[in-house]
Amino acid sequence: QMQLKHWDITGAFMTAEIDTDIYMELPPGYELPDGKCIKLVKSLYGLRQSPGLFHSHLEKWLLNYGFKPVGADRVIFRLDRGNEKVILSLYVDDGLCATNSSALYDKF
Repeated sequence: QMQLKHWDITGAFMTAEIDTDIYMELPPGYELPDGKCIKLVKSLYGLRQSPGLFHSHLEKWLLNYGFKPVGADRVIFRLDRGNEKVILSLYVDDGLCATNSSALYDKF
């Protein structure tokens, strides 16, 4: 029998590295020395690229862990370890998991 679990990744967009050069202005009250600027290294909420960068980051982790994509959309992933199964459905930084093994779910 499968159990359903839902999760939301807090700070998800700040985990993915940026694949292009993006510079930003500092918030009011902060100053930089002349000739200096701020270049982002990680993604932030509000960037148009953030959801895609995070999805690529998470997908890479899932594939390395042993999950396999189901279908061409690459939003559903499956992990089979013998009779234990985990099926994930992803939407931006939210996930829905169906599993017949809480132990396997807890490991990842």
